[in-house]
Amino acid sequence: MLPLLGLWLLLAQPAVDIEWHDSVSHFWLVLVIAGINVVLGARMSAAAKFRGDARLFLVSLAFLASAGFLMLHALATPGVLVHHANMGFDISQPVGLVVAAVFAFASSLRLDGARAAAVLRSQLALQAGLALVILVWGLVGQLDLPPLSARPGPRDVDGPLTWIALGAVVLFLVAAFRYHRMHRRAPAAMLVSVLTAFALLAEATLAVVLARKWALSWWEWHVLLAFAFGFVAYSAYVEYKREGSSAGIFDAITLEETARAIRAEYGAALEELVTELQERERDGVTESSAPIAARLAEKFGLTEGQTAVLDRAAAALSAEREVSRRLGTLFHHYLSPDVAAALLADPEQAALGGSVVEVTALFADLRGFTTFSEGVAPGEIVEMLNRYHGVAVPCILDNGGTVVQFVGDALLALFNAPARQPDHALRAIRAALAMQRAVDGIAAGQPDWPRFRIGLNTGPALVGNIGSETLRGFNAMGDAVNVAARLQTLAEPGQVVVGAATLALAGPSAVQAVPLGELAVKGRIQPVRAFAVTGWTPA
Repeated sequence: MLPLLGLWLLLAQPAVDIEWHDSVSHFWLVLVIAGINVVLGARMSAAAKFRGDARLFLVSLAFLASAGFLMLHALATPGVLVHHANMGFDISQPVGLVVAAVFAFASSLRLDGARAAAVLRSQLALQAGLALVILVWGLVGQLDLPPLSARPGPRDVDGPLTWIALGAVVLFLVAAFRYHRMHRRAPAAMLVSVLTAFALLAEATLAVVLARKWALSWWEWHVLLAFAFGFVAYSAYVEYKREGSSAGIFDAITLEETARAIRAEYGAALEELVTELQERERDGVTESSAPIAARLAEKFGLTEGQTAVLDRAAAALSAEREVSRRLGTLFHHYLSPDVAAALLADPEQAALGGSVVEVTALFADLRGFTTFSEGVAPGEIVEMLNRYHGVAVPCILDNGGTVVQFVGDALLALFNAPARQPDHALRAIRAALAMQRAVDGIAAGQPDWPRFRIGLNTGPALVGNIGSETLRGFNAMGDAVNVAARLQTLAEPGQVVVGAATLALAGPSAVQAVPLGELAVKGRIQPVRAFAVTGWTPA
């Protein structure tokens, strides 16, 4: 807001918006800014190629486009390399910002599957096309050929280009907003830097449209560009100092699929390390583990610091792995993975007691289960329950939920406990809809089998270990959990019913739901506003 306020004050007070016409200072200032941004964009492009990530590639094009045309703007500075002012000097940066805005907006879109693959297939063509346009533009400008040789007006932008530039402002702002949403889901300093850069580029584009050439308001957009690129460059430098390597500097910008692949690679490196150490122990080899760590570092692109940590941890990992594997297998068979992981990491968390946490509770049971059980053998009941739970549980776990308990045909799951999740309501809705879709596939071949009905509700609950000193279990208690159970009883088979608090937290714009009105629920004086959820919109 401060840059916009400064721009407004300068434009509102023409006497203050004085001219400073210094071609040499302008040439070197802009050239240095462009050069820094070229390096930044090139590093992003290399990281995008290494990771195979479409979003990071498009962000790199946004920076390279802005940097390339900013360099053309510097080279066309009148009185330095070109002897008179021309249109090339005026419109190079506005055009560059428009191109950068398109790439910035494209990078903020949902890129998965076919879209990401299409972007990566076009990688070479887009880079070559951008480089060719910049090269031809530079040659025409330096040779002072038409149309860039035309005499300029009092402003950089005029006519139809004004509306195109204002459209670029909108694209930058939309991109910044969408990156802000990404940051809320997975906070990272690099995401903050990118969204700040896009916001500043939007303000710079607006200043290009409104400012008079060589006035202070005109110089302001040059400063905004410097800050925009500087934010990202500084974040990259901080990340480099922290990691001791350029590997992974821009990983926070990558697509979720890329982030999962990176985590999988690190997990694979650790598993491979432990496997080799176990083989050495079996073979009676006692030499240092440093060669293994060095080879894995090269294979998985680890830094020197990470390699040293890997080497120091190798002995402890090999000794502890077998015990952890046995305990982990046991816990994961009887406990939700989040609870098992928490207990393995800190056994003190098994103590009785708990704390009040906002949770989204998911209750599901099978409508008509009792009637079904009366007419079939016990073995068929077990088969049906195992098949249903076999597809329902992964839907919950894949969305970060914790399965608390199975009670006959019913199950209770929590979101935002024990792991904290700012978007726990939306996660629960996604899990519930996925459960119904998965069960549909099974029930289609078994028309006499009952169907799940699911209730969701959000609110405070006491979450922790409940029971005795000799036997206890992880659970949640409170009105929010009770209401979820009651909503489940009001749902129809195949339906997901949520409370108003869940829908509000998930975001009504992200969820398709049909109001069911104020419903009376058993054991509660106040009615509950409920909604039948039919779908959700990915961000």
